[in-house]
Amino acid sequence: MGAAGALELAGNLPSFEDNWVHPTINIDELDPECAMPGLVVNQPIKVARVDTILNNSFGMLGINSALIVKKYGVA
Repeated sequence: MGAAGALELAGNLPSFEDNWVHPTINIDELDPECAMPGLVVNQPIKVARVDTILNNSFGMLGINSALIVKKYGVA
């Protein structure tokens, strides 16, 4: 379980090159109070550029992490 976050990040890093944003999945009905601008739900989207990635990993027994990675050379 300790490597799960690293594997998730490895799957997200290509977004810097291919500009695909991975979705939040398994949402059938979003509570309007939880809606956020730019939230990508159920289907990936292609954007003009990706400069920053937020990678959340939630595991059993409180093994949780949040990692923010910024593309090199972006001010």
